Amino acid sequence: MKESYDEFVARTEGPRPDRSMALTAIVFVALFFAMQFSYELCRGSRFEHWVIGDLTVKPAARVLQWLSPEVGVQALGNQLRAPGGGLVVKKGCEGVEIMFMLVAAFAAASLSWRRKLLGLGVGLVMVFVLNQIRLVALFYAYRYDTELFGLLHGTVAPIVLVLLVGLYSLAWFKPSLDPMSRSNAGDDARTLA
Repeated sequence: MKESYDEFVARTEGPRPDRSMALTAIVFVALFFAMQFSYELCRGSRFEHWVIGDLTVKPAARVLQWLSPEVGVQALGNQLRAPGGGLVVKKGCEGVEIMFMLVAAFAAASLSWRRKLLGLGVGLVMVFVLNQIRLVALFYAYRYDTELFGLLHGTVAPIVLVLLVGLYSLAWFKPSLDPMSRSNAGDDARTLA
């Protein structure tokens, strides 16, 4: 007897809690703003310097050193320094807000804990990688085309990042959003048993 992945998940996940859309939205907004507020309280702290400098700038500098060793990029606190121009990574450019959106979305979603944790883990790695790509692109744009830098920094990159994370979340949540799969999940489990 062969079963599809969706049938396996329906059989092994167990019942998902039902939540109204309004309650889900309230949980999402409350968690997102609580995380934002908490992070704002960290302004200027060692934690903020660790997030921006160690977790954001240093990996971007390593990627830039690998891609263009001749540029001589160095990580210095919140700066990507190089002869000929670099970047200052400020609060908001480290990708934390989009990670907060992802955490709040997965916390509010009506999924099993296993599916939430797996989706959140994969999503956080995805956000980190996308933000590193964004920083590298901004570094090169700033050095070679300041007009392009302004467009990427202020409009294109934030929109693309939010869209990609939104599409990822929707794809991950699809089984829980589809009323047909929710009503049939129990039927499939009984049929397969």
